Amino acid sequence: MKNREIKFWFVISCVFALLAFGCLFWKPIRFGSLFFTALFIGCIGEALAIKLKDKHKIFKIIAILGRSIFILFLISFIIIQSIIISGEYTDNEVYTADRILVLGAFIYNDRPSAALQSRLDTAIELLNENKDAVLIVCGGQGDNEIMPEAHMMKNYLLQNGVSEDKILVEDKSKNTIQNIKNAKELYNLENHKTAVITNEFHLARARQLMKQAGLDAYGMPAKTPYTLLRWVSHLREYCSTLGLILTNRYF
Repeated sequence: MKNREIKFWFVISCVFALLAFGCLFWKPIRFGSLFFTALFIGCIGEALAIKLKDKHKIFKIIAILGRSIFILFLISFIIIQSIIISGEYTDNEVYTADRILVLGAFIYNDRPSAALQSRLDTAIELLNENKDAVLIVCGGQGDNEIMPEAHMMKNYLLQNGVSEDKILVEDKSKNTIQNIKNAKELYNLENHKTAVITNEFHLARARQLMKQAGLDAYGMPAKTPYTLLRWVSHLREYCSTLGLILTNRYF
């Protein structure tokens, strides 16, 4: 029985190690390397604790604790992924909202990232149907970015035919909470019908944060390009959502 347990955890740790290694080769999914490396360390540690549990009581305690943490991780992962997936829909009210927040994401030196471009393309499509709406592009300047994300977002919209009077800018924020908070304060959004555009994996959290800010929380998902990017983005979103839940900032 003991040897089976050790083999089980060793095999799982090898799978996580391979996944972590595979995520190293494309920058947009490198977060997956951190995620799977953490799981690898936990699983290989569990295998070692089981192997040594007969030598000292502390290893038996570590083995029980490690198993319990892994079970809690699986339960929380399933619950949070259910929350994320349940938010991947469009509210009809986005077609009558007059202020649409387009949340920022990573930019390259010469273009938006694929995920951010998808958000902007979705915003353009919505603007073609909702002629009365004004877009608010949100995002400050992150590490290794040559300009605030909102500036590149505005440039992209202008290059793709959006009139300048249809674009407002929030360019100081560093995260989703600040995106929404700053936009609300800059443009008195409590007096407007608001909606938010972001990638589908991010929309459930964005809606919740819009509600917390006292704004209408209607949303439209932008499809995340590339299957691998979408999967790893779900892993990152799990961590972000769990962090908000544990710090009592989600509900």
